[in-house]
Amino acid sequence: MKKITSYYKVTNKLFSKYISTKKLKIENIADNSDIIPADGHDIGNYVARYGMANFQIQAIMKLDGRLDFDRLSRAVRLSVDKEPVFGCRFVKSNPPYWKRLDDIDNVKFCSLEETDNPDEAIQRFLASSLDIDHGPMVKVKLIRSGRYDTLGIKVNHICCDGAGAKEYFLLLSNIYSRIGCKCCDFVPEPSIRSKNDHHKLFKALGKDNLKAAWNSKQRIPIPLWRFPWKNGRRGTTRFVVCRLPYGQLDEMNTYAKARGATINDLILTAIYRAMFDMSKIPYGVPMDIPVTLDLRRYLPDQKTEAIRNLTGGLIIKKARKAHESFEGTLSRVMSETKEIKNGHPGIQNAIGAEIAENINFHQICAYFKAVSQIIETTSQNPFYVVNTCGLTLSNFGFVSKPLIKFGNNVVTDAYIIPPVVRAPGILLVASTYNGIITLSVGYYKPSARRTDMEKLLNKIKIELMEGCK
Repeated sequence: MKKITSYYKVTNKLFSKYISTKKLKIENIADNSDIIPADGHDIGNYVARYGMANFQIQAIMKLDGRLDFDRLSRAVRLSVDKEPVFGCRFVKSNPPYWKRLDDIDNVKFCSLEETDNPDEAIQRFLASSLDIDHGPMVKVKLIRSGRYDTLGIKVNHICCDGAGAKEYFLLLSNIYSRIGCKCCDFVPEPSIRSKNDHHKLFKALGKDNLKAAWNSKQRIPIPLWRFPWKNGRRGTTRFVVCRLPYGQLDEMNTYAKARGATINDLILTAIYRAMFDMSKIPYGVPMDIPVTLDLRRYLPDQKTEAIRNLTGGLIIKKARKAHESFEGTLSRVMSETKEIKNGHPGIQNAIGAEIAENINFHQICAYFKAVSQIIETTSQNPFYVVNTCGLTLSNFGFVSKPLIKFGNNVVTDAYIIPPVVRAPGILLVASTYNGIITLSVGYYKPSARRTDMEKLLNKIKIELMEGCK
């Protein structure tokens, strides 16, 4: 565990060391329309792939009928013209950049599978991998069973975050619907991925001097929760999904409104209580739960010019108390979330991303690879025991408030699956659609028992249902 904590501390030092270096330039490609510079968020996600996570954000959408596969394939192809980064591969240059795929019209973005067992087909799709280095950054699968279709969408977290992924889902449905209209000849105008979003962000927050604003001593979350891992190995990915019953969202909204809380406060409270119970942490020991934060909230229109990564985070720290009610834990969680929100939570992540663009990319890769190899070697030791855990909450909110439509077909059910994080990390995602909240988590099969992951999600579900009555 010391190695993993050191992993983040040394990265922090690297940022501080290179904060004053001159901006690196991509030579001879400034006028190349097939090139998109990678920003700091992209770089951070790319190098963290080494032994840490699979970095795929996925969505499963169930429809009330059948889609036209040829039309869907055309819509996906047009979507990567509208958002060019999805039709690119990541080039490990110094600095790195996104490069349009060669012979892109022959790239297979979309596939169809007819099956009598859609659940198995969904699991196979979720377990399949994107080719990060050779692209593309999106894959779509239409799973057909009887009269109904299920749509699986897989996007690469290296080029976009959860909010960006939701933008893509709606973009695809919109293009599919538009190209079905005989009166509409849809020709997408490409979005431009520039530094404007970052400039607007820092201007809105009054951060003109990033060197002065950077806090090299910002707190690193310490993974001290206990969790029954088998080991720290990687391997086949598996996923657990837990659905709250229809109507529970209304109960939670009523409960939250009466107490001035948010749905995120309720979920975070339930996670704390579930982890207190599972890990049997001693009373009075402050425990960390990082929570992701969409930095678009600081932009004037809360929207970026192109789909991208723009995520930060905050760390909540609460100790276990004896015989505490759900409302008692909620009150303590709210006191901290409200205090943090009065500042500019997540801004250090944005500043760190800017600094990462100034660091020699090959040095960053070498460092992350070395740490990954140490972790990999250690995890293969039969006497190595992982007995602690770091859990992060990412609440994606509504996949879409209105029901998503693909032409005349309606998406009746949808949920999001998070990237798989290596033990001892757990990334738990909450997503909401059509009145139902879904909790989901991924794990590497060698490292954890499915029953333990199910136990965790079920405990969170029970806390929410019992606590919000």
